[in-house]
Amino acid sequence: MLPMDLTELDLLLDDTFLQYIRRSNDEAVAKWENYIAAHPEIKDRVATAVELYYSINTGEAQQDKAMQLNRLQQAVRAGTPIKRISWQYYAWRVAAAVLLLGGVTMLWKQMHPDTIPVTFQEYSSDWGQRKMLTLPDGSAVILNANTTVRIPSDYSHKHRQVELVKGAALFDVTGNTDDPFVVTSKQIQTTVLGTSFLVKAYPYETQSTVSLLSGKVKVSETAGRTTPVTLTPGEQAKWDEKAQQLTRHAFDTVAVHTWKAGKLVFNNASAREVTTQLENWYGIPFEIKGNLLNAKRFSGAFDNDKLEKVLNIFCFTAGCSFQIQPDKVTIQF
Repeated sequence: MLPMDLTELDLLLDDTFLQYIRRSNDEAVAKWENYIAAHPEIKDRVATAVELYYSINTGEAQQDKAMQLNRLQQAVRAGTPIKRISWQYYAWRVAAAVLLLGGVTMLWKQMHPDTIPVTFQEYSSDWGQRKMLTLPDGSAVILNANTTVRIPSDYSHKHRQVELVKGAALFDVTGNTDDPFVVTSKQIQTTVLGTSFLVKAYPYETQSTVSLLSGKVKVSETAGRTTPVTLTPGEQAKWDEKAQQLTRHAFDTVAVHTWKAGKLVFNNASAREVTTQLENWYGIPFEIKGNLLNAKRFSGAFDNDKLEKVLNIFCFTAGCSFQIQPDKVTIQF
């Protein structure tokens, strides 16, 4: 039987507690869930230990933090740190590829002006991963998790069209009064001259949205059956597939600016609000089981953290369990 006066250090020195955090051993998970249920007074210490574990034992931890972890938990063998590639590296590589593609296409067109078919290049991000693209005209695109865009081979300052195949992408468009920038997504089309806006169109959602941060855009249905709407900063266009209706609403610009900065923030949010935001943030659908109405409200801030970490902390507070699968996340309350 476990003692009732365990400290945060005692918890982190226990191998089964580490297995409970990582959800790597069913017996360890059951052991600690039963213990916490029987001793609610230890919840704060468990939460502190979980926070401490993730604040130290991360892929980005510097060497001195790894040494602190070794001193704190000598029973855990330190693994090889994961070397992550920064978004600047991705942006440079993608920009170089796009520019090279554009240069080769232009040269070929000069030699064979009537024989070039338009092809498309797809760029995708995995769930839990973000990417940044720089287009030939200088416009920037941030791909959210589980997002795909298609860019035509003849993209240029005179022909600027991008297709959002699925997911969410923030566009920061270089101004050009002679040639509009067009984004198509599902059944809507967004036309701009120079602005910053977020387009969201996930296949598992019946609604797609365009949220404007700066500038001015016109959003229209591609079939032309509904009246287009013109947005000003702070306004959002929402397309409802079931109702086949395009509407305009106000939205929280702070939330989109936070999204752009890669920070996930919850302030006394309900369990439904948390799971919905995580679904959109990580680009993977959530399946909710059980009754979440009695779950505690949640506050927390995360900076490009892994989904597993966020769910561990959230489920400890809300009293739920989770399972991450290739195509969905299951939450059991």
